[in-house]
Amino acid sequence: DNATRAIMHLTNEKGNRKLMCNKIILQALVDASNLEGQENTEMRDSAVLAIERLATEISNRQCMSRHDGLLVAIARAAEREHKSELAGEKNTQPRLAKPLLMSL
Repeated sequence: DNATRAIMHLTNEKGNRKLMCNKIILQALVDASNLEGQENTEMRDSAVLAIERLATEISNRQCMSRHDGLLVAIARAAEREHKSELAGEKNTQPRLAKPLLMSL
């Protein structure tokens, strides 16, 4: 969880985004976003947020959309967000997965 949060915080800096869009970081974020269980909710949210921030750098999008499993991970996140919204659950994080999926 700490590593995923660290990556998320590093993606806050615009200057880090191009550098961080590489296979190792993307795979770590895909793996974290695919974790199951309630105990991994924060890690999944951090991973999706980091992916969203990386995608704000337009030059990263082609690499990201071609990364194995990334689009599927974001689609799963969008589905989780949709189910949560339908259930009326309050979310402390903005719902980012669907706009992210559409941008890639």
